[in-house]
Amino acid sequence: MSKEHIREVEKKIDIEFQKSKLLELGYSHAIWTLLSVVEFEYYKIISTHLLKENQLDTYVDGQINALTYPMQVIYKSKKQKRGQYRKEFVEENYIMANEWIDRAEDYTHFSSIFPLYYNGEIELEVINSNIKTTDWSTLDLSYEAYDRIINIRSSNEEVNVDHNKLVPIIEANMELTQEKFTLDFSQNMIKKLTDYLMPTYNSRFSLPQRWNFKYFSINEFKLVFNTVQAMAEGWFIARQIAVGKGMYNLGFNSALWTPKKNSLLKKLIRSTNIDKKKVSKILEYLTFGCVGVRNPDIAIQPLVDMDDGHYAVSPFLWNNVNCERNFCVLLNQIKEEKKIYSSLVNEKEETLRNEIISKLRDSNCEFEFEFGNIKNTDVDLAIIDRKAKKCLAIELKWFIEPAEVREVIQRSKEIKKGIAQAKKINSKFLSDDKQLIKSILKIDTSFEFLAIVASVNSVGNLNAQDKIVPVIKIWHLVSELTSSNNLSETMDWLKNRKYLPIINKDYKILKVPIKSGEWRSEWYGIKPT
Repeated sequence: MSKEHIREVEKKIDIEFQKSKLLELGYSHAIWTLLSVVEFEYYKIISTHLLKENQLDTYVDGQINALTYPMQVIYKSKKQKRGQYRKEFVEENYIMANEWIDRAEDYTHFSSIFPLYYNGEIELEVINSNIKTTDWSTLDLSYEAYDRIINIRSSNEEVNVDHNKLVPIIEANMELTQEKFTLDFSQNMIKKLTDYLMPTYNSRFSLPQRWNFKYFSINEFKLVFNTVQAMAEGWFIARQIAVGKGMYNLGFNSALWTPKKNSLLKKLIRSTNIDKKKVSKILEYLTFGCVGVRNPDIAIQPLVDMDDGHYAVSPFLWNNVNCERNFCVLLNQIKEEKKIYSSLVNEKEETLRNEIISKLRDSNCEFEFEFGNIKNTDVDLAIIDRKAKKCLAIELKWFIEPAEVREVIQRSKEIKKGIAQAKKINSKFLSDDKQLIKSILKIDTSFEFLAIVASVNSVGNLNAQDKIVPVIKIWHLVSELTSSNNLSETMDWLKNRKYLPIINKDYKILKVPIKSGEWRSEWYGIKPT
């Protein structure tokens, strides 16, 4: 079947997905309804405790990914019908929004199938309106499951706090009726929110604090983002208080926080002590569809301009997105920032290496560390146990975490490059390369040697993997080393791929029927057990 025919089918699926009566409400009302429904569904899930923690993470990621597509359609329809919105539950609108989100979940699967086909990783056959794919049940999906299940993304352990301690200050600043609530963000309350929540938020960042971009520094961005994030969390807690006091329909009418744009700007300036131009620019960067982003992603730009002097702030989004990862993605989509970011990423390897060494030393691991350049390649980091005569050479990879299949394909190419480098190092060791063995590692050929690839956030897809060179997430590896303090055991763990999840024990593969209009197919989903 020709690629031209497949592209025509893909276009028809796109057109079918873009159809929704929700668009008839106008831009502002459609946005408010869609985001409020997502808040409502999330609240139902967490309040009933139906999902385990790892299953909740999968649900959240799925909702955020699906939400982007209808948001893009609504945004592109902005000029056609703007309109106003009413903060009230309308069952017909709720049904339309929920149905569209359900269709968006199917659409995300279609958005995986076609790029995989164009990249030559699967085959497609179209029979009438049925799209048949390669039999994925024959594939080893443990690496994909690994990326989804193992969420160790940082050297920092996240600081957990008891949000119940914020209830008194929030309760003192809120007003509520049977159908809605409001929250007065006084400077005192914002300070208490940020003082209490900032240790948790800061533990999610690992990029060097000294980095500066065209209009602001990374520290200024973090402070503004985290302050809005703390306010969004305060709004969510207020909703929990209101629902606990019997508010109608789980607080649907007030689930979405819609602050006045000028008011939010002023509060952020006072709370962060950052000047107006910088705060304004940061908010512009974070606003959905701004700064020339062609296909906006709600996870990357979670602030929404309601086109009436207000913003829409979704507590669900703001407190579940990976801020640092998304900030890097955004910088790479802004022409004037992309070059600056590219010039800074060269520092990341040194920063990462220092973090790993520091973490292992702080855990009293009795290892030595070496690194350096040799002919045609370099050793990013070697971990050595001289008593046990073991050496683990690590090719480090730190790229932007992939969020959708096109990015996974691209990052997998980076993983392949890393594997090729690891094989080159291994070959030099086996050929008794003096520069590597004597000058860099300071060992001899009697040592057991293993070269691997360690990535900050993704191990790539199945096609990127190699039988000889293991690929693992860096902080998963470091966690194993700190807990065992045994390089020999860890090297066996790596060689035998014991770090990978096991099908039907750690995860299940589910058949997922998908559709868009008349078009049908069957794909798969990975569910943690």
